[in-house]
Amino acid sequence: MSTKASRGGSAASGVFPLIRVLPRISPGLSALLALLIAARVAGVVLLPLAIGRLITALTVPDAAAGAVRLGLVLLGVAFVLDFALEPVRGMVTAKLSAAVDGFMAQRTVEGALRPHGVAHLVDPDVADAIEQARGLGVGGHSPGEAVDALSTLLPMRLSGLACGVLLGWAGQWWMPVVVGAAWIIVGLRQDQIMARAVAANAAQTVQLRHASYLRDLAVTAPAAKELRLFGLSQWVVARFTREWWDGIVAMRRKTTDLRQHYLAGGLLLAAHLAVIIPLALSTSRGNLTAGALSITLQALLGMFALGYIGDPEGRLRLAAAAVPAALKIGALRASDRPKASAPAAGTPAREIRFEGVSFRYPGRDKPVLDGLDLVIPAGSSLAIVGDNGAGKSTIIKLLAGLYEPGGGRISVDGTDLSGLDPVSWRRRLAVVFQDFARYPFSVRDNIAFGAIEEPASAEAVEDAARRGGFLGVERGLAEGWDTLLTTARLNGTDLSGGQWQRLAMSRALYAARSGAKVLILDEPTAHLDIMAEHELYARFLELTAGLTTILVSHRFATVRLADRIAVIGDGRVTELGGHEELLAADGRYARMFGVQSAPFTQTEGVHHV
Repeated sequence: MSTKASRGGSAASGVFPLIRVLPRISPGLSALLALLIAARVAGVVLLPLAIGRLITALTVPDAAAGAVRLGLVLLGVAFVLDFALEPVRGMVTAKLSAAVDGFMAQRTVEGALRPHGVAHLVDPDVADAIEQARGLGVGGHSPGEAVDALSTLLPMRLSGLACGVLLGWAGQWWMPVVVGAAWIIVGLRQDQIMARAVAANAAQTVQLRHASYLRDLAVTAPAAKELRLFGLSQWVVARFTREWWDGIVAMRRKTTDLRQHYLAGGLLLAAHLAVIIPLALSTSRGNLTAGALSITLQALLGMFALGYIGDPEGRLRLAAAAVPAALKIGALRASDRPKASAPAAGTPAREIRFEGVSFRYPGRDKPVLDGLDLVIPAGSSLAIVGDNGAGKSTIIKLLAGLYEPGGGRISVDGTDLSGLDPVSWRRRLAVVFQDFARYPFSVRDNIAFGAIEEPASAEAVEDAARRGGFLGVERGLAEGWDTLLTTARLNGTDLSGGQWQRLAMSRALYAARSGAKVLILDEPTAHLDIMAEHELYARFLELTAGLTTILVSHRFATVRLADRIAVIGDGRVTELGGHEELLAADGRYARMFGVQSAPFTQTEGVHHV
């Protein structure tokens, strides 16, 4: 997906994709809105005809009463079509706008979740398109606002064309040509200026993106404590103000040209004088009746709708620019894997094998893994250790199918991982990531999400909570298991870091209880206090019984409990064996263990003196 195409191109072409997709979103509302727009255009055209008819009937001596009545009837019909139906148009527009917002949001969510992996989410082009689909820049507009703007702009454009026909009929054929050409030329010029404004607002003005980040930093909870403790509040305000105004000035340089505005005004003035002067002369000579003059002047004034209309046109462009981005994200494919994937039921029965696996994150030159070989027998436990950035968590992501290897092969019981059905395979995994999710739902849901396809029984949830060390925490919460874990909701609450980690552990164990056979723990004790960590050590064999367990940790008290330990360095396995075996080898593992255990050894030595 091209960044330039998604930024500038979407702004220019967003209106037509929106019009094409409206019948798919809601055929009934789209058809009804089209009829109401047609009725409004008919009302606009009928109004000058009705007024002209009345003026003619009232100014002509001995005019028939029927002529006056006909003029009044036409005026009433015009009023109904143009004004009385406005609340109905507004209601239909609002419903269709909401449907468009919902459709585009759903397309974006479905598209972002459709690929089996997560590599697309760190692709700058895709990430940029997702931001555009949500609304462009600071003060962005949602796609649904484009429907509101379109329901205003389209009848005005059609009315402008109709007024041109009336002007040629009531006056002379060349009059709408002159005035229409002037309005269209000025409108196209203004349209170009608006296109540049949309492009700048879409992301070409870097300062506005910085300002948006600073604004979110100031008004959301995660950074609230540090902004105050470090005295950063004024710095954020000053930086936001500078970035915002720098961005606005940059946009104005692209969109403001006073000379062009003066030229446009002069062109419109000349075009209208070219029509009004002949009309005045014709009227003074008695060649034009009062009714015809009324129709001509109203039609002349109505032709302004062929030019740049201002706010509706700007809102239409800004809001419609999100539509192509949402449609592109919605069109993301699941993957290039063969459709006939093998089910993962019963795996792993023998082993999980990494053979010459290499992987490099997008945008990085150095590979994280480079020819890694590793075999994990089914039912065994393996601990993975290494320096930060060595690729420990990457191994887990590759095993989960969140990324695909750049080289080599990962197999389960001899079947290439890429040949297994990804959904089926992931149901075999129970994972606690280092950056586990904190879902703003109930305690019960947070645990039961481990096996969403099964009904959440109270017994199963409590058992998983007991094994994960969370049981008992719910008794201190306002609504127990039904307490919402978000402070943004009434009666909701937040948990401590350790409580969240135990809840994440309970979720993974709920998955294991429901059929997952591979337990993956990435830094499972990072947020736990000493007692909770000790409890995990004491129950490690219980928790991992019957499971293939992969443990990533810097805590060697946990690591030493595994059957085997793999040391990762330079993208490969540099050491592999049991705890005592690796200590005896006096390699990298022995040195790391010695550094971590030295304070305790020294303390014990002092104690015995």
